[in-house]
Amino acid sequence: MNIGIPPTQTGPSFLEAIAAGDLATLDAMLAPTATWWVQGWGELDRNALLQGLANTIRRSNERMLTISRMTVEGDRIAIEAEGRFSFAEGLYCNSYVYIFVIDRLGRIVEGREYLDTAVAAQFYQGKD
Repeated sequence: MNIGIPPTQTGPSFLEAIAAGDLATLDAMLAPTATWWVQGWGELDRNALLQGLANTIRRSNERMLTISRMTVEGDRIAIEAEGRFSFAEGLYCNSYVYIFVIDRLGRIVEGREYLDTAVAAQFYQGKD
């Protein structure tokens, strides 16, 4: 089943769904065997990714991901973005590069997330 999003829009739509806190859309956009790799954390399977996103969405009261650049080549999308997430314990801001591999149905089969690990470590130190 095609998810109804042009493959060139899958990456931006995924980030928009994170910002909107739309777990149903995030779930629909991931292929059944999707994997996600995060710099400093390693590889996650689909369920671990969705659980992590659900936790972030639950804990944050504001989420913004602003895309500054995007490149599409074949089945790959690269996006540079600035993230801003508001949590009870403070504001978390980081720079990201996302690499998405999209299947013929427009779903994400692989994601790679690069970020400033020092910023992440400083914010998340001692937090669940």
